[in-house]
Amino acid sequence: MTQQAGRFNLLNFAVELRHSFELEAEVAATLRSAQGSRILVACSGGADSVFLLCLLASYSRAFGLELIVAHYNHCWRGNDSDADAEFVAVLAQQFSFLCVVGVRPQDQPAFTETSARELRLDFLRHAAREQKCNFIAFGHQLDDILETQLQRIARGCGSEGLAAPKPVARFEQHPIHIRPLLHVGARDLRLALATCGAAWCEDASNSDVSIARNALRHKVIPELIESLDRDPAVGAARSRYLLAEDAAALDQLARQQMAAAYAGDPRLDRAEPRQLPNALLRRALSAWLNRHQLIKSVGASAMDLLLRAICAAQAQYRMSAGDAYIMLDSQQLWLERTDASSAPFYFEPILLKPDATVVLPSGSKLKIEQVYLDDLTCGQILRGEVDCLRSAYIVSHESSYYKIRSCQPGDRFTPIGAPGSKKLKDWFIDRKIPHRERKQLPVVTTQAGEVIWVPGFAPANSRKISLNTNSALRLTYQMSHSP
Repeated sequence: MTQQAGRFNLLNFAVELRHSFELEAEVAATLRSAQGSRILVACSGGADSVFLLCLLASYSRAFGLELIVAHYNHCWRGNDSDADAEFVAVLAQQFSFLCVVGVRPQDQPAFTETSARELRLDFLRHAAREQKCNFIAFGHQLDDILETQLQRIARGCGSEGLAAPKPVARFEQHPIHIRPLLHVGARDLRLALATCGAAWCEDASNSDVSIARNALRHKVIPELIESLDRDPAVGAARSRYLLAEDAAALDQLARQQMAAAYAGDPRLDRAEPRQLPNALLRRALSAWLNRHQLIKSVGASAMDLLLRAICAAQAQYRMSAGDAYIMLDSQQLWLERTDASSAPFYFEPILLKPDATVVLPSGSKLKIEQVYLDDLTCGQILRGEVDCLRSAYIVSHESSYYKIRSCQPGDRFTPIGAPGSKKLKDWFIDRKIPHRERKQLPVVTTQAGEVIWVPGFAPANSRKISLNTNSALRLTYQMSHSP
């Protein structure tokens, strides 16, 4: 739905904006020193991104910038989604900016915040490379900081996580991310748009409080403001800034103490990290795993276990991490790689929480994410139209971790539609699943040990989706040889 407020001259508004609003200080310094750069401006058509585009346009000539507009159509709201894409295209045309549009693949049927974010970011980075853009600009503003911090506190994270979103974020293989509006509140920018008769798109799903961020925005934060009698967004922004300083200082110290880890050396001296504070060791290990493309395979609990193992007196230790094992002896820390053909039959149990992905020793991936079921998707599930080798939808009875492990003797399983419980081994025999393949299949259980899904089977009957199910967990299994 598009919010209209009379006739609107974008060019005049952009000129006026520069007299009233500045770019975030770090972003301004970065762009001032990057004269002639190309910026891909992420624009959903919402108030934040329309304001972002206008503000950047007002500074583009002074900073010698070339702007390209990018819009990602998630296609989840039918005609409204298409109308948003058209709105952004017209917006870009009024500025005479090139507009590139991406469309969600049809094999992504269910709405999730996580998958939506990933799909959009993949598109933006791909578009930036194609258009030879040095930067990708996002419309995150002051209020987004508090919302992000509250979500991350609930999950548990350190100073690096609480220092996000950053005004300028650099990556080794991607364009620089900039957020020029982190110092501007949502109310101020919307007031500026409305006062000048601006138009923007209002996404109806933004009022859906079953989505975590919306619940924070519409319910939790207003109560927080009333209880504190002050705007916590301002304090959160300062906390983000201070935490970013702390994180940068700790990272610098960690680089000095464990240069080999940051360089990605294949082997690390075990004696050196044992003398470091955990805050430095955790950063160095994360950098080392990231260098070897394994950081996404080691969750928070697994990292805690690894830290304890390094600092403990035990002489040997082994932990599964993606397509490798992290190995320890009394002297060194190193990686042992595996591949699909030589992967061990069994792997150590892995704890995985919702909205996380693990790479198994076979090279296959398993992802668990919270999803919100529309009528179409719910109908497909109940009619058995979901490919059970690749996906399963289950009711979540608790908010906790799930265990991913190999099949164990005595495992019993009751999939949907089965007359009763039976040994998992017998289910494999009935389906004529080869011996080697069945041992490499991940078994998903609750922390209490109940088997809730094995790829190739329907999920456990105790976790069956019903017509009244609005929120569920989607488990996705991608075999190592899958495209």
